[in-house]
Amino acid sequence: MKTSISFLSSQYSFDKTIELINKSKADFIHVDVMDGLFVNNRTPFDKSMLDTLKNSRKPKEVHLMTLHLKKFIDVFSYIKPESIIYEFEATSDHNKLIKYIKSKEVKVGIAINPLTNIDLLIPYLKKINIILVMSVIPGYGGQKFLKETTERISYLEKIREEQDLHFVISVDGGISEDTIKSLKENKLDRIVAGSYVCKSANFDKQIEKLENVVK
Repeated sequence: MKTSISFLSSQYSFDKTIELINKSKADFIHVDVMDGLFVNNRTPFDKSMLDTLKNSRKPKEVHLMTLHLKKFIDVFSYIKPESIIYEFEATSDHNKLIKYIKSKEVKVGIAINPLTNIDLLIPYLKKINIILVMSVIPGYGGQKFLKETTERISYLEKIREEQDLHFVISVDGGISEDTIKSLKENKLDRIVAGSYVCKSANFDKQIEKLENVVK
């Protein structure tokens, strides 16, 4: 299982948090982008922050919780992410958007809201690299993990196996040592952890706790 760390709910400054993630055993930096339109919250990014992310040692995955997706894809391509993940509910033209993201020479991911039917993803699963299963309602940190997430992940695993597909399954929202226990039986590829890691004094200790649960 790979770990991706979201820095939004950190007790440290932005620069210090990125430094600590870079020094940790985390596999990815998870860059949450919110526009105040698709979700109520907004994440401010300036050129200095983008430069810090661009120069970070860890690979980045950008998670767009936005409308006007092309604009944000263009902006965050600057940090040279490994992948760009967009919210399924933010567009009706998935084929066009997937093609546009691929034109930036990055991997494509789709995030799916807890209230959205997973079957709607099926036409696009052969074209993308990552499914990000939201285990909370997008837009706010510190929410409680939704228990039905386990069944949704199991269903995606079943589809992946039956159709011999190779997309990564990741889960984002409310991740902690306690909540991840419910995912122990899933073949989870990646988790996104935020406050559980970034509000601690020792990032590696928290990451190891999560990894040990699912071993």
